Amino acid sequence: MTACRVRFIIAAAALAAAGGPSIAALAQTPPEETAAQASGEPAYRPPLRGAPGGRVGGASRGIFRAAAPLPMIELLAPRNHAGLSANPAPSLYFFVSAPVAWPTRFTISAPGRPAPVVEAPILAPVAAGIYRIVLADYRLRLEPGIVYTWSVSAILDPRIHARDIVASASLMLSPPDPAVAAALAVVSATRRAALCARLGLWYDAVAAAVAAAPIDRHAGLDALLREVGLAEAAAYDRQAAALSAR
Repeated sequence: MTACRVRFIIAAAALAAAGGPSIAALAQTPPEETAAQASGEPAYRPPLRGAPGGRVGGASRGIFRAAAPLPMIELLAPRNHAGLSANPAPSLYFFVSAPVAWPTRFTISAPGRPAPVVEAPILAPVAAGIYRIVLADYRLRLEPGIVYTWSVSAILDPRIHARDIVASASLMLSPPDPAVAAALAVVSATRRAALCARLGLWYDAVAAAVAAAPIDRHAGLDALLREVGLAEAAAYDRQAAALSAR
C-alpha cells in the first residue's frame, strides 16, 4: 500500500470520526460539478448559511489622468458572501491587471471597531499577476464568527482618497472540528484544495491550489477563480503558467 493511499485512508477515517462530511459524501457531486470532478479540479460549495458580504472589484472612483491605463484590482474572494477560512492567520491573494505605479495599502477592518485592525503599506505590484498577503506577518489572529473586511488600495492622490483604486472582500474564521483539520493536514495540496472547496473553506482552498499549481499546472486555481467570476485573473494565470512551461 503506498504512502499516498495510507494518508487518504487516514483522512477518510478522521473526517468520518468528526461527524462532518465524509470523503465518500464529499465525492457525491451534483451533475453540474461532474466535469470539474472528472478533471480533478476543485468544485467550490459556498456555505449553506453564507455570511453577508462579498467581493467588490477595484477601479478608480474619480477622474484621474494617468500616463498609462489604470490597473484593475481584484481580490481572490467569493462574489456575494463572506469567504471562510479555518486558519486564524490565512494567506490572502489579489490580482492586478497591470503594474501599479502608486503607493499600495492593505487594510483589515471589523464591525464595531472605529479603527482598522490592520492598515499597512505593501509593495506595489510591478507587473500584472496574482500576489500574496501573509496575514501572519501582521501578527493578527482572526476571531471566530466575525465578518472582517479586507481591502487592497492603490492611492492615486493622497489628498483625495475618493480617487483611490479600492478592492474589498469579506473574510470569516470558521474553525473545523480538530479531526477534520487533522485530515486536511495529511493529504496532498491538490486533494486539500478540493476538500477545502467542498467544505466551503474558500481561502484555504485557494492557498492549497496555489501550492498545488506546480503539480497541476494551475488547473485547480484557475477552476476556483472561474467559479466565482474572476475570469480575467484565471485567464492571466493560465497564460503565465503556459509561458513559464516553455
